Amino acid sequence: MGDGLSVLKRKRDLSPLATIGEWTSMGDSYASGVGAGDAISPELPCRRFTNSYPNQMDKDGRLGASSDHKFNPVMCSGSTFKNIHSGGPHSQADELGKGNPAVATLTIGGNNVGFRAILTACIYRFYAWRSGDCTEELAKSQAIIDSPEFADGLSKAIKDAVDKAQDPYFRLYVTGYAAFFNEDTEQCNKVNVALWWGSSSYWTKELRKGMNTILMNLNAKIEAVTNGIGTTKVTYVDVNHLFNTHRFCEAPIKEPDFRNEDVWFFHWYTDDRGLSIGAPWEGTDAGTCDPNSDDWGDAFHCQIAQAHADNSSLTLSEESLPSIASGSNGISPELARVFHPKTGGQSAYAQAIFEAGIQPDFTPGWCTMHVVQYQKPDPSKDNYRFDVTIFDGGDPPVNIGSAASVDAPAQVGKEIQSRLPHPLVVTAGRVDDDAVLFEYNGQRWGSNDQEHHSNFGAYDNGKREGDTGFQC
Repeated sequence: MGDGLSVLKRKRDLSPLATIGEWTSMGDSYASGVGAGDAISPELPCRRFTNSYPNQMDKDGRLGASSDHKFNPVMCSGSTFKNIHSGGPHSQADELGKGNPAVATLTIGGNNVGFRAILTACIYRFYAWRSGDCTEELAKSQAIIDSPEFADGLSKAIKDAVDKAQDPYFRLYVTGYAAFFNEDTEQCNKVNVALWWGSSSYWTKELRKGMNTILMNLNAKIEAVTNGIGTTKVTYVDVNHLFNTHRFCEAPIKEPDFRNEDVWFFHWYTDDRGLSIGAPWEGTDAGTCDPNSDDWGDAFHCQIAQAHADNSSLTLSEESLPSIASGSNGISPELARVFHPKTGGQSAYAQAIFEAGIQPDFTPGWCTMHVVQYQKPDPSKDNYRFDVTIFDGGDPPVNIGSAASVDAPAQVGKEIQSRLPHPLVVTAGRVDDDAVLFEYNGQRWGSNDQEHHSNFGAYDNGKREGDTGFQC
């Protein structure tokens, strides 16, 4: 498949989602879509790109027209749990409390377990002799995944997001990650893309399986923590299965293949930017840069610059030369995007989230409700009461919510629980002749409103009842 955008277009078997007034995307560089499409200004520090899965979702008709809802993209490259936690630096959870999103997505955890360090030690050897040992880095990552601190940090991130959301029907979709390699093929066993001449880190079956195992164990932990939160507001989303046949080392691909769009992860150079071969250590001050920066592009450029400063006789490996590109916009995204999903992979993330449940629990369209209003037994001290039954826009309509004997003080809105994505509020007047007032997702009308097909009768034996409708 050439353009990954068609992943969503090929799978339109899911129903349109009822109108979402506002939604938010949180997470790390896998959510910001580094390298996928064009950079959204300003590129740094968050490195958000036009074909990230949140941007693709926002333009997808299953969320309704983009003009009909507000999208809050707060995902940011380099993010870890602390950047989600309420009160943390650049807290993304706190951003939820500044609006009223009905839905949010979250991709987080890869930076916490050291994806960047694994790529340096196991794949690129950017830091020369300081790049570390691959087996040791994989073991460190596994120890982090198994630690109570990881589970606690992720749990707090999810709970803080849920707590900050103000919509009572808020839903959070927490994604996993995708394994990088086909670990069973033979043709990659002698592939080596280590940066420096004389360095080697071959893509053997053992290495590929070791890196994939870390990804799968990370996903299992994210799923367990998500499912353990104890609320139906949170759903784990598996993305890995959609990457089958689109990983590195798929047969019969001969790696490194920098131009194959069927591979949904980035190498450095993919012939999409018109870049020239250059010296990757240039433009970075080896004395002041941070080799452990949360931003992968910053960290990798610094490691390369410091390695070359330590030993200026270092030369580039011939195998890595095609993948070295000099950027023209400060620290370029080419290093930041390695082993991140391309547009096709980002489309797969979006598809997985839609398939996981950002779908209506009802048929949208023209919803109706039947209302019974009971008179006050003693008008001097008692309140009105309501029975309310809500039906969706299906044919035939389905009961999607009901409430009996709702105590309704005069002119005090009462929220009726239902499967609708927004609150439906019913308000009693002061006296019997006053109209009952209704509110749903910006619509306001009364029991005498003909535009909403309201049809209420007179009181009989202490009650009156009728029907009304609204867009849902």
